Amino acid sequence: MKHMMLVFNCKSGMILAEDIIHNGAKLASRNTVLNSYIIDKLIGLGELKVSVYVAEDIDNLDKNNHSILKKFKHEYGINIHLMKRVLNELITETKVNVDDVLQISNFIVNYLDEPNTLIECLNSLKEADEYTYTHCLNVAIYSMLIAKWMNLSFESIIDVIQAALLHDIGKIKISNEILNKPSRLTKEEFDEIKKHSILGYAIANKHHGFNENIKEGILMHHERIDGSGYPFGKKGMDIALSAKIVAVADTFDAMTSSRVYKKGVTPFKAFLMFITEGINQYDISVIFALLENISAYYIGMKVEFEDGRIGEIVYIPPNDVLCPIVKIDDELIDLSRESGFNIINIFN
Repeated sequence: MKHMMLVFNCKSGMILAEDIIHNGAKLASRNTVLNSYIIDKLIGLGELKVSVYVAEDIDNLDKNNHSILKKFKHEYGINIHLMKRVLNELITETKVNVDDVLQISNFIVNYLDEPNTLIECLNSLKEADEYTYTHCLNVAIYSMLIAKWMNLSFESIIDVIQAALLHDIGKIKISNEILNKPSRLTKEEFDEIKKHSILGYAIANKHHGFNENIKEGILMHHERIDGSGYPFGKKGMDIALSAKIVAVADTFDAMTSSRVYKKGVTPFKAFLMFITEGINQYDISVIFALLENISAYYIGMKVEFEDGRIGEIVYIPPNDVLCPIVKIDDELIDLSRESGFNIINIFN
């Protein structure tokens, strides 16, 4: 049961029942465990009341969250096999199994209101095994969350999910030797890779089950706002919104996922890329939708520093998502004020 409580009376260990939004920015997400830093921050910002779960419900909440996580991981495995079937059938029969795509879309959208579950699971399911298939699902999940945070209609969210699931289907026409090459691609090899957007669009275009939003998401997901992308070098408003969303989700998952030949970077390294060189390449509204919302869900996670120390994220300022407040033993470290603290890993 939810209970409105004066912030002054809140104690560390209480669990938020609703997101805390201040001046349009998310300070903490639902199911975040309150700590003294967050409570002091809320008091300092003039927040008077927050919605928390009462003590007797916390055990039930923990059991429910555990049950949802377990269910999601089980269903995620099933849908990885479905995605594998979709891609394998494309190779042998050169057609998309639309029913399978719809089934995977339905699995993902069923968790539309469970971002905590999605982000916690995706953060722990970033191994190199079966990257081709997990990447399709992960990009679809991140795309759904971004579309939700951008307040798109339910129909548009479904379109974005399906565009994301199929964004790389054109790669079935590209040599595995090129796709899996661990070293730098030659110009000729990269030119071959760049064909996958048009090839994917052509495959999707054969099916009446995919509307123009979905097909444009597949075709344009490598276009960039400054015109540096491919296949057409489109700019700004000429790029479909579905493609702009898939582009950010695709890049975020590719950066933070491990491959056979590389270890994924932390979300904070990905945030830095989007805020620096990415700011001219990706749609700003899509970048901000991701960064301003997803960062709050990392509160409570553990981080490993380059020197081997382990800390816990106690707060992430919405206006500076690169620099979380981390607790190491009994000391609070503000990474915006302290140098020499390089986060190399984040885990649940």
